[in-house]
Amino acid sequence: MNEKVLKSFKETFPHAEQVNWQEFSENYIVNFMEGDIRTRINYDKEGNFVSATRYYFEQNLPVNILCKLKKRYPGQKVFGVTEVETESSTEYYIKLEDATNFTTVKSDIASNFEETEKYKKM
Repeated sequence: MNEKVLKSFKETFPHAEQVNWQEFSENYIVNFMEGDIRTRINYDKEGNFVSATRYYFEQNLPVNILCKLKKRYPGQKVFGVTEVETESSTEYYIKLEDATNFTTVKSDIASNFEETEKYKKM
């Protein structure tokens, strides 16, 4: 394991638990828990951040997105959130649930929504 990568990770996430590293030819991937957020980070071989994916619930969404989401999708419950971040962008894939459907809404940081999938519950 590269010391640069470990140092970068430990400085950034001192409270990480259930840490699991994978090494590949071009990068390192670390999966861990921090509080109730599951995170997967991709580092290059020099210890530089490449991308991150975080899985969490409604309470961790940025407030501007949550407020607009509740207004646009009244009566729908947030089932879960997948946040995908790179150096240049952050996208949120928000799984909504109501009595009959699951809907996935993609949002950027400015709360621009796009429905990416919708299907009926069985």
